[in-house]
Amino acid sequence: MATALTEYEMKLVTDQHLLLTKNKIIQKVCEFFGGLSELYKNVIIIESSPSLNLITPKISRGENYKGLPYVILDYPRQFGKVDVFAIRTFFWWGNFFSITLQLSGQYKNDYLPHIEKAIDEKLFESWYVGSSDDPWQHHFESDNYQPLQPEKKYDFEDYRYLKIAKKIPLDKWDEAETFFEENFKLLIKILAS
Repeated sequence: MATALTEYEMKLVTDQHLLLTKNKIIQKVCEFFGGLSELYKNVIIIESSPSLNLITPKISRGENYKGLPYVILDYPRQFGKVDVFAIRTFFWWGNFFSITLQLSGQYKNDYLPHIEKAIDEKLFESWYVGSSDDPWQHHFESDNYQPLQPEKKYDFEDYRYLKIAKKIPLDKWDEAETFFEENFKLLIKILAS
């Protein structure tokens, strides 16, 4: 016997436009991220960052990050068993857009002085630092990210990986391109310094 639906669930299950609209929005995010990947490539070329491995950008999407759809752009990206370098652009349905720098292994060792200098210079205003043991979590709950505090001394040497991220709410959709461009440029300049 089928489980009964609530009145709200019945309204949703009979509304074809709901999923069609959701699919259209996800497609728009993918197209937006495709355009961002081209913008990101140009930033890297202009900033002359030969140390950044220019592997082709990768856009992936899924239906179940904590039960909700998401889209990810990883560029630049280098994922090894120990050595990870990625700038991740993230869309999470019903939540936010975010940009994250993720480093581990040799990349963390190489770029840590640049990150620490940028923190000292207060270049990471309104950014967060990863505090979880799981590098693949992207939510901004207190068990995963903490606001980055320039006056605090971090022992990043002890971190298995380093994640620094910033988010913008989805109701600022029209500001997202500027948000990503400015913060991507900031990350590349810090890493190239």
